[in-house]
Amino acid sequence: MSAQQLRTQIEELSSEIALQKKLLKKLEQDKSIAQGQLNAVVDPVARLPLEISSEIFLQCLVPDYTPPQGDRSLRPRPMAGAHYPPMLLLNVCNAWSAIALFTPALWSAIQIDFPCAEGLTQLLPIWFQRAGNRSLSVSLRRDVANLNDPVAEIWRHGGQIKDLDIYNDASDKYGSSDTKIVDFFGYTTPESLPLLHTLKIRIWDGSRLFLGVQILELLRLSPNIMECFSIAWSFRPTLLPTLRQLTFGDAAYSPDSDEFLLNCLTLPALEVLHAAISDRLHDLLKRSSPSLRELSVGQLGREDYPYSLLQECLQLIPTLLRLTVWDPRLGPLAELFAALADSPSLLPNLRSLTIHPWSRSISDSAWWTLLRAVRSRRIQLRILKFEVPPADVLAAFRELVVDGGEIYIGTQKCNFLDSPSEEAT
Repeated sequence: MSAQQLRTQIEELSSEIALQKKLLKKLEQDKSIAQGQLNAVVDPVARLPLEISSEIFLQCLVPDYTPPQGDRSLRPRPMAGAHYPPMLLLNVCNAWSAIALFTPALWSAIQIDFPCAEGLTQLLPIWFQRAGNRSLSVSLRRDVANLNDPVAEIWRHGGQIKDLDIYNDASDKYGSSDTKIVDFFGYTTPESLPLLHTLKIRIWDGSRLFLGVQILELLRLSPNIMECFSIAWSFRPTLLPTLRQLTFGDAAYSPDSDEFLLNCLTLPALEVLHAAISDRLHDLLKRSSPSLRELSVGQLGREDYPYSLLQECLQLIPTLLRLTVWDPRLGPLAELFAALADSPSLLPNLRSLTIHPWSRSISDSAWWTLLRAVRSRRIQLRILKFEVPPADVLAAFRELVVDGGEIYIGTQKCNFLDSPSEEAT
């Protein structure tokens, strides 16, 4: 057989092979159609109305079930991955894919674990588009200190977010002692969160710190918020090594306090503090060990704040020069006078004591105890808004003034020690 004949034969065989491939492809298509028709006949699920099939898919999303590690079962919020619903449902068959795409509720919730996989930034717009106009439930988990581009896409859909859960449950894998600040706004701040109903912000350990200003901003943007949970385990306070003065409220009035803020700070350089007495105040002083020079405290003796708590605070700050006590109850105030008179080791450097009393009267014994404290310590004394002390008490204090003491007992306009004629004023 000649070369030309062989070439002709090869061309004929190639044409026949191509034809047979077309026929085979057509047969495979016909088989697939027939198989689908058979499935529709014998499979009851395939014959269900689309709405019922959608509801079955939704019922698979058990909200209270947390799977064991590595389990690819459905999560409380669907995860953005090919191995998790609803993405998994798209890969079963055309019928299931159509049902999943027809069901916006399947796409109305998402859990994103950080650091997240590549491609998620491109997936999120498609995911949220499939959710349509439904409200969204979003969970940001794991190492949320590594938030990146996906968070910007989330905030672009902030108007649809109803539930937001930010949960850091991953410690620094390198064991670093440095606290990382979590910026969950990234480069984009949501304009408004009108549907936000529930906000949860949780930290597993002290290796991450959420910014209070960002939490407040989220709340400000959420006019209809109903529930807010902020939980931190093993919280690590923020060290501010240069802060020298901390004032709660107006320094000219009885101080208030922010318990949360006191619990968030370590202030080793603090010199001036204006705050209400509390356990958190004690913890701040103990944690910071500041060389405090001026302390103004309020609410002494109220609720669960007895004098013993103030004494524990004072024992932590022997450097104190000036002490101001606002609105103390009479019992704790008398205990303070006694401690200053009988315990020289308490506030050994004290130079000034100011009392803004809650009551206008004080017992005679408390006056004499205070007199002993002022005489032994040679401190400046200023007491406002009290009733006129007994005449013998006034006389004793005047003797201290004659000896050079700086003492003011009276009202804003009148010092009872100026002259005997003013005692009855």
